[in-house]
Amino acid sequence: MILLPHVLALLLLAAPVPGDPAPRHALPDGMESAPWDAFWVDQCKERLEAAGMTEGYYFSPHNRLQSRRITRTETIYCHVPQAVVWSRGPTGARYGGFTMVNCAMALAMARFEVIAQEEARKVFGDALEAPITYITHVGTYNCRTLRLKSEKQSQHSFGNGIDITGFYVRGYGAIEIQRHWTARWPALQKGSLFLHNLVARLRAEQVFTNILDPTWDGYHANHLHIDLAPTSDGLPSVALEKAKASPVSASAPPREGAGRAAAAPVEIPFVGPEAWLVREAHGGNPAT
Repeated sequence: MILLPHVLALLLLAAPVPGDPAPRHALPDGMESAPWDAFWVDQCKERLEAAGMTEGYYFSPHNRLQSRRITRTETIYCHVPQAVVWSRGPTGARYGGFTMVNCAMALAMARFEVIAQEEARKVFGDALEAPITYITHVGTYNCRTLRLKSEKQSQHSFGNGIDITGFYVRGYGAIEIQRHWTARWPALQKGSLFLHNLVARLRAEQVFTNILDPTWDGYHANHLHIDLAPTSDGLPSVALEKAKASPVSASAPPREGAGRAAAAPVEIPFVGPEAWLVREAHGGNPAT
């Protein structure tokens, strides 16, 4: 017990500090522009701090550009601009697995986490300010093309997507996308209600460009794919522009949608007319 303060001090010293975002990466030879330029955020660090990200993350110092040959004649390039690596979000929820996203995606995820906590309180009770303590996922950055449409790069190639598999809610337990999304057992229905309410609100407030749930296809049976693709149905993504325009100080005006009444709760999978727009945005390809 006498050594405990010293151990804690060493842990604090070993904890990564945010540092500063990496500068723009030089373009590969022969490239006049890069797809990852769309995700560059001015005053990235200040906007993250205003969103509540004051600890639990750091900017990757490596600033790598990865090339991958996908055919004998074609090579893709992957890069995460202003790469943010985090283990804990602005509400204190921890993330399982290596989590690295670009700055714009990190800003959208900060908003996502706040909304998730609010929706959890509505379903599970408001005794706790932050009932969600853990968020699991199966990947962020991955240099690859779309699984069923290899001529297009995945948003994961730019650290611009995350595949959420579940949440841990204090006092309730684990909520798994695969197990709870279509749950009919009474013991699981609260978890299902939370997931559907969360997705409905994220769509209503345009937090992300695309949100693909288990109704999309078999590839998404166990996770929610969320991303900030630059376009949706051929038009510039509102979600991406909102993320890049996040406040640069905590005293700045609240972002659009903050403080408004949440989208009406739903208890059934989302199957409305927006579904075909999401498919169109992905070029008809279901696997991201």
